[in-house]
This record gives sequence, C-alpha cells and structure tokens, in this order.
Amino acid sequence: MNRTRVLATPAFIILALATTAVVQETPTSPPESAYVGAAACKDCHPKYYDAWSETKHARSITHLSAEDREGGQCMPCHATGTPQQIAAESANPTLPGIQCEACHGPGRAHSEAATAGAPKPGDIVKTPPEKACTRCHNQNSPHFRPFFYVALSPLVHKVK
Repeated sequence: MNRTRVLATPAFIILALATTAVVQETPTSPPESAYVGAAACKDCHPKYYDAWSETKHARSITHLSAEDREGGQCMPCHATGTPQQIAAESANPTLPGIQCEACHGPGRAHSEAATAGAPKPGDIVKTPPEKACTRCHNQNSPHFRPFFYVALSPLVHKVK
C-alpha cells in the first residue's frame, strides 16, 4: 500500500483529527459561563499569571482526596466558577484551583472587551476585598489557620 492511499483512508483522518486537539494549559469554562479561566488572563497579565501559577491557590485542587472532591463541601474553595457550575461539575471542575476569577470576579466581559481592544477595568475587581479571601480562609476549613488579610494579601501577586 503506498503512502498516499494510507493518508487518504477515513481511519487516518479520524485519528489525525483526534490527536491534533489543542490542549490548553488551563481549561476554559463553557461559553454560557461568565468565567473564562486563568488562561484568558495570561496574555495581558503574564507577570501576575506566572506568579499565581507558582502558588498553592493554583494547585489547591490537588490537596483534595477523591472523597473530598465528590462530597461537594470542599469544592467551592478548591475550584473556580459559579456555585451551580462547581456543584454540577463535582469532582471534575472545568476550572480547577483558585484561579484569577475566584478573587477578581468573572472575567468573560473583561476578556472579550480586551480582545476587542477596549478593556474596561470596571469589569473586574482590581483589589479584592477581605471577604473574597475569608469566604474560604475561615473556621469552616478543616485546615484553618488564622488569616490576616492586611499582612497576607500583598503576597498573593508577588512578582519575581
């Protein structure tokens, strides 16, 4: 069988399409979600993205056991998205970890405006309030340690 015939077979075409799928560093939410994922922030905010990607927030999902992922009680603090989205996705969240939007708010409008060349800073919370942190860093966490917002918040985006 010559090489030309092999490349033209339907099985080869299906295999080629299946193996060339784009794999994203950080997955994105479905189009109907107001959340887009940290990958959407990376191009415009590379220093902050790189600093975040080295944090425990970025890897927070890895600290959960399979049982904790399934229970639903821990996932809201270890994944990003609306409460409904996180609950529906259960142990396999589209946006694992504490991504940019968990603190700064949903970013689809901001990202789309930036892509169109007209970013609107008001579409995103530049400096998250303390309650954005204490939503998870509180006595309900089984591994809670006292959290001091004023002292720790500057360290979240510590750029090297």
